[in-house]
Amino acid sequence: MRTFTVLFTLLVTVLFNNSFAQPIVVWDQLLTHPNSMVPDLLKRALQVTNEEYGSYQLIPSEGMEQGRVIKQMQANRVDIAVFAPNEKREQIATPVRIPVTGSLLSYRICLIQPGKQEDFNKLYTLQDLISQNLKIGQHQNWPDTQIMEANGLKLWKANKYSLLFDLLAAGRFDCFSRGANEVVQEFYTHGYKGLAIESHLIIYYPLPLYYFVNSGKPKLAERLTKGLRILQENGEYEAMFTAKFGDTLKFLNMQNRTIIELDNPLLTEETNQKMREKKDYYDELIRKVATHE
Repeated sequence: MRTFTVLFTLLVTVLFNNSFAQPIVVWDQLLTHPNSMVPDLLKRALQVTNEEYGSYQLIPSEGMEQGRVIKQMQANRVDIAVFAPNEKREQIATPVRIPVTGSLLSYRICLIQPGKQEDFNKLYTLQDLISQNLKIGQHQNWPDTQIMEANGLKLWKANKYSLLFDLLAAGRFDCFSRGANEVVQEFYTHGYKGLAIESHLIIYYPLPLYYFVNSGKPKLAERLTKGLRILQENGEYEAMFTAKFGDTLKFLNMQNRTIIELDNPLLTEETNQKMREKKDYYDELIRKVATHE
């Protein structure tokens, strides 16, 4: 009888606590992101603000691509998503301007077909990329697509992220450009299709990965901003970055690649300013982790 009473009390406590938990609808691709820092950092930022803002319950959205999720945020059906900023997205949702994976999304590395490395070893400048008619695969709704086109690069566009790996394997384009925070995990997931990580180049343009919050939820944006700042101040952010990307950055040999820089005309002045203010901090973080310090 006593055991039943204890179990009943625990059940009532759980149900009581959950009934007052704030439901937060999160884009499903954030919670299942190939790099675990993306969902883990979000959860920790909410956890460390639990006492001030109250308990919460994360609810995954229905499955959707990046182009649709911003519309769902505008329709008040999604509360938090994660993607690179541009002016339109910042008008529709609230960016939390603390990069989720440092500045790694700015450093683009190609997935290529095996046996094609020699073609990339001859590339050193933007003009080389253009004159060699290099074709880069991109999702039609990603900001990268507009950035690369603005810099004169030739693209192959698709409307589904997962399809791009198959199209690369089929030889429809030469390079699937991925962030340094993404490329290794994606290679482990899709490499069996006949893919390789290009070893010579980095294509660089300033592009952070931000959490975006439904503009109708200012307290949630405030909470997430405060939580991320706490994690940076107490050292958890840097420790998580090191744990998640240490092996990746060493594997990618970031320090010995040729860097080709592109302009990013899509950033708002507010985001551009924040990127400039923190560039040295995030670049030093990458250097420390990549060089085993």
